[in-house]
This record gives sequence, C-alpha cells and structure tokens, in this order.
Amino acid sequence: MNSKSNFTEKPPIGTLPFPADWISQKPGEVEKILAQMSVEEQARCILNFSGKQQQDLLLLSPNALEVVHSLPPEEIYQMIKVLGRDDALPVLSLVSEDQLQFIFDLEWWVGDRFQPKLALDWLAFLDQCETPKALEWFVTEEFDQKVMLMQALIKVFKQDEMTDSYDDTEGLVHFTPDGVYDIFFKVQDYDPVKKLLLLLYSEQPVIFNSLMEAVIWYPLTQTVEKAYHWRMARTSERGIPDLEEALGVYSPLSPEVLKLKAPALEDFAFGGDSPVPPHYMIAQADPSTFLGQCIALLKDPERMDAIRWELVCLANKVMVADRRDPSSLEHSERVFRKVLGYINIGLNIGAEGDSGKGAGLLQRTWMQFLFQAGYQQVMTLKWKAEKLLKEHGGFLDFLLTASEKDQLSALVFRFPQLSEWVGMEETLMWRDFESIEDIRLVDRFLESWAFNIRLGKHGLDLSERTMRQYLLDCDFPENKGSMDFMTWVTTALARFSLFKEVSSAPLPEMAAKSFLEIIFIAKIFEDEGRVCNDALIQAFQEKLLEIPLAWTENDRNFLQELLQECVRNLEQQFGQLNPKGAIEWKYTRGLCVKL
Repeated sequence: MNSKSNFTEKPPIGTLPFPADWISQKPGEVEKILAQMSVEEQARCILNFSGKQQQDLLLLSPNALEVVHSLPPEEIYQMIKVLGRDDALPVLSLVSEDQLQFIFDLEWWVGDRFQPKLALDWLAFLDQCETPKALEWFVTEEFDQKVMLMQALIKVFKQDEMTDSYDDTEGLVHFTPDGVYDIFFKVQDYDPVKKLLLLLYSEQPVIFNSLMEAVIWYPLTQTVEKAYHWRMARTSERGIPDLEEALGVYSPLSPEVLKLKAPALEDFAFGGDSPVPPHYMIAQADPSTFLGQCIALLKDPERMDAIRWELVCLANKVMVADRRDPSSLEHSERVFRKVLGYINIGLNIGAEGDSGKGAGLLQRTWMQFLFQAGYQQVMTLKWKAEKLLKEHGGFLDFLLTASEKDQLSALVFRFPQLSEWVGMEETLMWRDFESIEDIRLVDRFLESWAFNIRLGKHGLDLSERTMRQYLLDCDFPENKGSMDFMTWVTTALARFSLFKEVSSAPLPEMAAKSFLEIIFIAKIFEDEGRVCNDALIQAFQEKLLEIPLAWTENDRNFLQELLQECVRNLEQQFGQLNPKGAIEWKYTRGLCVKL
C-alpha cells in the first residue's frame, strides 16, 4: 500500500452527538458519550469522519473491537489507505479475519498476478501487532491461498525416499522447527516467515503439517490458479467485478433502463454482514456541487444507505474498467472524483438544474445510469474534438497555442481531460470533467475554434500552404511553435489599418512600426500605458462582418472576444515600446514581422 498522501480531511457530513474538535480537545467527554451509544450508532458516528480523526474516535470507543468488526471491509481498507499503513497499525490490530482477507485480496495482486513481495511486506508489517494477526488469518479457510503464499517464500523437503532431492537450495538459509521438514527460505527478509512458521508449529501443528505437505506436493501453477479463482469469487461477492463486467459501466445509456426501479438496501447482499454501509464515497461529494445540494435534500435514510453502497460498487467498476491500482490512494481518489463528477453532470442534466428534481431523481434512479448520462455528455465533446482534428488538424497546427494544443489533445484521450491550475505555485494539472460548467466551457472552446477555422480560411484567406510560406518569409515569430491565431488576426488588423486590405501576410518592419504609431491613442502622461484606438478596431470588425460567413449570434460574440484578446495583447506587448526607436521583436508576441 502506498504511504499516506497529503490528504485533506473532510468535515463531518452528519449530525454528531458532540462537537468535532472534542475528539482532540476533550477525549474523555467523547469516550463517555460513546459508551452510551450502541455499536451501530458508534459506527455511524465514526463514519462521519476520515483519516486520523476516524481512527482516534475508534480508539476512544469502549467497544472498539466490536465497532471495527461492524464496519464494512471497504471502509476499513479506505481508512488504512488514508492514514497510511504505518499509522494505521492500531486499527489493523483490531480487524477481523474477513476484513484482513479483503485487504490482502486487493493488496497482493496486480491484475491476475500474485505479488509475493507485497505479501511478504504485509506479513512483516503484521508482525508488529500485539496479537499475531497473521496467525489468526492463517487458521481460516481457503487453504490454496496459504499454500500459494508459502510456495512463493519457501522450499520444503523431507528425509524420505520421495521428497529428499533438495534441488536448488544452494545458498538458501535452512530452518527446521521439528527435524522432519527441512525449510529453505527463498527470500532474504525471512524473519517474519520464520516467526509465522514457528507460531503455526506451536499453536496449530495440524495446520502446519498440512501446509508443509501441500507446499511439497501441490502443483505450483494449479495452486496459483485456484487461489486466483477464490480471490475473484470473494471480490465479486463484495461488488468488485471482472474486467468484462466492469466495462459495461461505459456502455451507452438506454432510455428503457431509466424506468427501472432504484435498488433497495437489501439488494446489496454483500453488505448484510455490516449494519452500516461505507461512507467514504459519499463523503467525497462536495456540498457546493449540484449533486451535493441534491443529497442534502434527500430525507429517506434507507435510500441514502442504498446510495452509499451504489457509489462504492460503481467506483469499484470504474476502478477495474480504468485499470487503476486499488491499493493506490492517488488512483482511488481520482476514480472517486471521476465517478462523482460524471454523476453530478448526469444529475444536473436530468434535473434541468433544479435541485428539487435532482433529489427526486436520486430517490428513484440508479447511480450508474446518472454516471452513464454524464459520461455520454463528456464523450460528445470527445467526438466533436475528434471531428475537428480529423477535418482541420493540419490547419489548426498553425493556429493553436501550445496550451490549446494540449487541451485539444486531452479531449481525444480515452477519457477526455480538462486542464486546471492548482496550488499556490499554479501547477498545471489534468482532471476529469466534474460539472455541467466544465461541459459548457469546453463546448464553447470547441465552438470558438470551429468559428476561428472558418474565419481564418474564408476571412483571412489562410491555408496550410500560405501560412507555411508566410512563416518562411517572416523573421518573427522565429518558429511555427510561437505562432497562434491571435497573431494572424493582429497582423491582419495591422494591414487593414495601414493598407485597407484583409491579409495576414508578414509586415515589413517599417510597416509594423507605423502600425504601432497609429493603433495607440496618444498618452497624456509619460509613464502611463497606451490604449488602442477603438475606432480602428471597430472599423476592422465591421470589415470582417462583411465577409459572407452566415454569421450567427455566437459567431459575432466569438469575433468580439477575439478582437478583445488582440487589443489586450497589443497593449501588454507593445504599449510601452517606442516605435521610432529600435524594437527587439523576438521579445514580443502578436505581429508577424520581416526585417
């Protein structure tokens, strides 16, 4: 399991019998209150928290063992991932064999491959518990898994006529607890294995003997296959499907399925061993989002519990379908964010932005159907982006900035992504779509570029051939990567202002300087920045509107925004320059100039 991340704890999502800060400030009072609550009430209270607060509250309970055992294994596993394994030792010391098995099922395998190193790491870690947790797990059922584990870690022989070959043991550390079985460790860090074998021999001799015989005689490949089969059976019972089933989460949404009745709490049979459902998925839902607002309006507690299970099962499907590592907290959080984001989009569309209608949809609609509705909206953008690139990819290569190229490329990923600046240092990150605002923003981005292509081709007479030639003729920008559509438009503005023609051909340096003299209004004070002449901008805009492009209202808005961008850039890049002096064009952006 990954070490703990920089996880920000969520505030409590339910009504609490005490202020949240009492956990650290008045633990004695919290302990008294918990003592008056049932095990289920304590469990539900604890699930309103996450991370260290959750563990601290657990350890204040006078019934900590019963409370831990009452929690679903999914919640225990998420708690451990958030805390980080080293800090989660107090909770791990309390988990049941079934909960521990669930952790092993997700931690010991990568796809269909057993990872002995990961299993050994867990054995070594559990060796730190006060009670022998590994021994407790070893005496439970599903024998093949233990045999597979031991076959990966040790070789076993006996002094008899059939098992005394001792092949490939040179250099391996030898150990025998009883003088009957000769054990050779296949791993260097063998102390946890040796300690476990000694415990088995001392506490469970029958199991020890059966295990040693199985390590000798069981065929290795068949044992691994059986162990994997039982592992898949267990995870399937917990709502983690195989890949084929998981991919169905991305199937097209049929209108007929919307008529299906939403599942009830009793439909989640695998949750029957726990009085409370996992809360960690619903706790990730931002209350300020449309989904968060609708959840706050939902009053049916049984439906809320069913939704909690639905969200966990849906996240499991996406985790498998996206081939994410369930042991990685980073991967898990990305999947959670994606699932809630797509549901948020689908719910907003289905409810037409009305949170009351949204709460009604949550009451009667499967979460997977809302997820699929959001997914289809995202895929519509992907198809539009693919069409744009297929029809105009070469042309766009001369128009887009580097960041715009990255964004357009990210839209044609298997799952389209959206750029986002995060943190104090403004780091560029990529994330999944999360809201209807994201959909509208990117849809407008694509619509604006559909307009820019039409304007460039039919208004500015640009083509791949002419742009390539213009770039050969000019000295600045110095390379194609520095060119963008704003520069082509600004150059056309300059030629129109100077020569009354609409063309993006490179400007001779003297013409470029002349343009900078006329485009700015004379400033009153020497140290103030210059502003562009609105009359020249307006005249250019009216000239472009005369081009027969079947203008729509959106087209006019896109043109207005494009010219505003040109004006801002002119004022920032050239507003302080003296056109009568020398200009270092290589340090400017916005005009195509030849010396």
